[in-house]
Amino acid sequence: MAANRSKTALVLTGGGIMGAAYEIGALTALDRLFARGFSSRRFDIYLGISAGSVIATLMANRIPADGLFSAISSNRRSVFNWQRRDIYQPDWRVLLRTLGELPRKLLQVRRNYRHNRWVFNPRDVPHLLFEQFPSGVFSLEPMQRYLCHAFRTEGVCDDFSCLKSELYIPAYDLDRGTRVVFGTPEHRSMHICQAITASCAIPLFFRPYQIDGQSYVDGSSGLVTHLDIAVERGARLIVLVNPRVPIDNDPERACLPALSSGRCSSVADLGILFTWEQTQRIEAREKLRLALDFYRQKHPDIDILLIEPGSDEALLFFQGPMSSQARTQVMHHGYALTLAALRETYPALAGIFARHGIATTADRLHAEPPEMPTPP
Repeated sequence: MAANRSKTALVLTGGGIMGAAYEIGALTALDRLFARGFSSRRFDIYLGISAGSVIATLMANRIPADGLFSAISSNRRSVFNWQRRDIYQPDWRVLLRTLGELPRKLLQVRRNYRHNRWVFNPRDVPHLLFEQFPSGVFSLEPMQRYLCHAFRTEGVCDDFSCLKSELYIPAYDLDRGTRVVFGTPEHRSMHICQAITASCAIPLFFRPYQIDGQSYVDGSSGLVTHLDIAVERGARLIVLVNPRVPIDNDPERACLPALSSGRCSSVADLGILFTWEQTQRIEAREKLRLALDFYRQKHPDIDILLIEPGSDEALLFFQGPMSSQARTQVMHHGYALTLAALRETYPALAGIFARHGIATTADRLHAEPPEMPTPP
């Protein structure tokens, strides 16, 4: 069977801490689908976008998904159980320094205007002020330091060339406006922890991350799935895990309670943050649908399996993409949702995987895993 197996790819999209938690739960459930000889650690290609690049790297290092699941559930201190403070540390020194230097900088702007005899327009004031502040709220240096140190401590391979599987992590060059795929021959000299950090540089939230003088931003800024990377490298079976879908807030079937009143509300009534989050999810879903339609039509010989939560999952919507407080609950929920979906669609899935030389089993899907900790 191994000799006849197709080239496979696992694609993990972004979604912050919540998205990574959902992906760990989904992959733990997915591993129960496979018979002996294959698992989420045995794909030929791993493609991680933004937060998905962390989980893709761990999978490419042959770290079992249920090990990640157990470490987070039991709150063991390890690279697999990162804390919010390990990644999100406001750089108060930079902010205070910026505020302290603001009068001097504005005075210099005035001098520049007078020296160059520019005409001052009051409408330029917002732009002039924005230029004086950092390009993001958080620095990515804490995340990069934590990942690099944790990888060394836990023996996680931090070099693209030492992996047995292919690993690709896309990001965008901010100044050139082009995609860079770390892990390709021309972009694999940096540490993997640096590539992950570059792909996680969410605009406005994080400042762009620099590698060799180039500024990079979030790999989800343009494409959502980057399926072309897997297709061009010969994948014939692609499993795509997408944790971020828009909520279907149908008042007859769903209720989004406002924190201030407890009443069912529209997304707009929940304020600017949830409205922004919903619009981002809508945009991501439309990009994903277009990509799936395109590649399924252009490459009918390639099977693309999509794993994602339903649009009625209010729990996943209310947990912000950067929330670490509820990630254990989200991880368990992702596990339960995925396991239920695999059970329901098992006959079709078994046929698809069999076409690519991968054996599956229904027994483990229906057996309760005694080693799984009870969700909090």
